[in-house]
Amino acid sequence: MNDIFKTQWKFDKNQYGKFTPSRCDGISIEEENKLRSDGIQFIKNISVWLRLKQTTIATASAYFHRFFMRCSFKDYTQYDIGAAATFLAAKTTEHPRIIDYVSVACARVIRHDNHFYDVDEFTRWIKIIISKEKILAEKICFDFDVDLPHIHVIDFLENSSDIMITEKKKVILMRMASLIISQTYNHPFCLYYTSKEIASAVLYISHKYIGLPVNENPLLGPTLWGIMETDVYAVHKCINDVFSTYPTPPRLKKINNGSRDDNPLTNVVIIFDDDNYATATLKEKSSA
Repeated sequence: MNDIFKTQWKFDKNQYGKFTPSRCDGISIEEENKLRSDGIQFIKNISVWLRLKQTTIATASAYFHRFFMRCSFKDYTQYDIGAAATFLAAKTTEHPRIIDYVSVACARVIRHDNHFYDVDEFTRWIKIIISKEKILAEKICFDFDVDLPHIHVIDFLENSSDIMITEKKKVILMRMASLIISQTYNHPFCLYYTSKEIASAVLYISHKYIGLPVNENPLLGPTLWGIMETDVYAVHKCINDVFSTYPTPPRLKKINNGSRDDNPLTNVVIIFDDDNYATATLKEKSSA
């Protein structure tokens, strides 16, 4: 993917916090976050109805978040753009759906009624999808390629020979990582983290949660973030942002083992304050 296309969708959190089109229209960051989350949940719900794959849902979510860095929620609703993003993503990921079916899905999800039937309402959704798809494509500059985190997770698990785990544990890791990645779609992480940074953060959390060892010391071999070619400090920030979406956010706690190490993810345990979560602990490092 061309570097110019990559950087045009990379923002820092300060830009998102203060300078989105919605913020310029007086919409608070809390309200915008809620509208974004509502829109992504709408995408997920109609995607389930349409039996769309994870790749399509992730792509539609990226289109949605990118669009609202160009336009305000004051001018477009999360549901109209969510519907258009889903219809467009289904085509760009080569899993197209007939617009009639998409319109029915939108109407029934909005109404919370799987048996809802109203031709006029279905026709209204068809018109919305057609008109908003054109606007969406223009606002995202016809940049339909999206680098997805779960692709990097799959590559990591399949190609990293340094991970000495059973196939069964790989499946568990993949399921855990997929759940966390799906959770990130409801938040604008794709705007200020790369897909590899998100994938690295998710893999780190998944390893710790399940209780699998993950090498954090480059002197002992390739680290997770080294293999993924990501910056450990960016991964650390991403982990904390993922945790901030939990009802009771877990915490990263660094263990003082007497050594001086500036790496934020070395000798770390994840503390779950919620009793529903188990405390994930590190396996003690064996001496070299």
